[in-house]
Amino acid sequence: MRRHQPSFQRYFAGRASVRHVIVFVVLLLCPLVPSLLYAQTSSAPARTDKEDSVDHLKERLHQIEEQHRKELADLKERLGVVEQRQSSLSDELTQNIRVGAYGAVAFENFQDRRSTHDGNFEVLISGQFHDRIRVYTEIDLGLPHGTADAEQAYVDLLLAQPFNVRAGVLLIPFGKFNLDHFDPRRDLTRPPSVARLVTPTTWSDLGFGAFGFVPISDNIKGTYEIQVINGLTDKFLATPGHLPDPGLQSARSGLRQDNNGDKAVVGRGTVKFFDQYEVGFSGYRGEYKPGSSDLITGIAFDAEFKPRNIKIWEHFQLRSEFARFDLQGSTTPSSLWGYYIQLTYRFWPAALNSTILGRHFNNPTFALVGLYGRTKMNTTASPTGSLTGEQIIIGFNYRPVEDYVFKMEYQFNNGQFNQFPSDGFLTSIAWIF
Repeated sequence: MRRHQPSFQRYFAGRASVRHVIVFVVLLLCPLVPSLLYAQTSSAPARTDKEDSVDHLKERLHQIEEQHRKELADLKERLGVVEQRQSSLSDELTQNIRVGAYGAVAFENFQDRRSTHDGNFEVLISGQFHDRIRVYTEIDLGLPHGTADAEQAYVDLLLAQPFNVRAGVLLIPFGKFNLDHFDPRRDLTRPPSVARLVTPTTWSDLGFGAFGFVPISDNIKGTYEIQVINGLTDKFLATPGHLPDPGLQSARSGLRQDNNGDKAVVGRGTVKFFDQYEVGFSGYRGEYKPGSSDLITGIAFDAEFKPRNIKIWEHFQLRSEFARFDLQGSTTPSSLWGYYIQLTYRFWPAALNSTILGRHFNNPTFALVGLYGRTKMNTTASPTGSLTGEQIIIGFNYRPVEDYVFKMEYQFNNGQFNQFPSDGFLTSIAWIF
């Protein structure tokens, strides 16, 4: 028994030692367990302040983006409204306002001067912003001299067919040529001398007026136009060879204020028969000097004959005009008068329909033109007491369409009172659109 006790004690002693070792190990591991647990916990993804800030920025950017989308959609909607208004305004302007122009380029070669090119370009603007109110403007751009002028710029109040009111820069109704002076409508390059030296075409002035249309019968119609304007001045020239032309050209007011307290009265009335014959009568009366009651008085007569339904004559057109002015209290000049007669024959050979002159055009025409005119100015600046002029023009023109014309002509000019003192050749192209 004693012999076995030591080993039993040794056994329990060994077991105690093991327990001591286990306890010791456990005691050693206890401090490590929280660290391990913390380490495991730390190994899982953790939220940081930086990550929270990034998410916040993303959310804020998303909100800004949504706000910008909304503002952009609102802006597009507003732009759509503006574009719709602009389109509506453009359509309204297109319906109520029309813009056009006409022009001419001429080549002149007279015996007493060097050859030259000349021309003009004019803008036409018309509009009607009410059924009974309309406006019209014609602006000469001043080519080639560089001074732009308004030849017409008026507004009409349409009250009734026989009576309407006009105000502004008015084209003076004295003779027909001044009212129908557009280059593309004329068959000759230059106006006849009477329309430049006696009647100062193109003649415009500031004032008020009335006009109307009076149907007398089915075949007879009448028109009238009467104006109160500033009138002519005392700045006329009586010496040929000076610019502007001698006569009343430089006596126009130039749209400036009246140089005297009196207003001039001018008017024209016409009677038209069967749409073939037209006869016009014009008159002018007004003071022209500052501080004087001396008057300029003028009369004019014009006629036009366009035969219809008469086979021999239906291609002919006859025009004529006479004008005279008398100046009280003036001797240089004391009076001026002149006239012209123009005959035009329009034709078109059918053989030219297949050529380059007629192939691409609906109604091309040729025209032969002849004009005879005389002018006279009574003035003490001449030793004989007067200056006279005579003009003969032979011309030809080609119109592929009505609004485009190519003209050629030769002028024979005699006398001292003429638009051109010598003979010469002219050619031009004129158009309107």
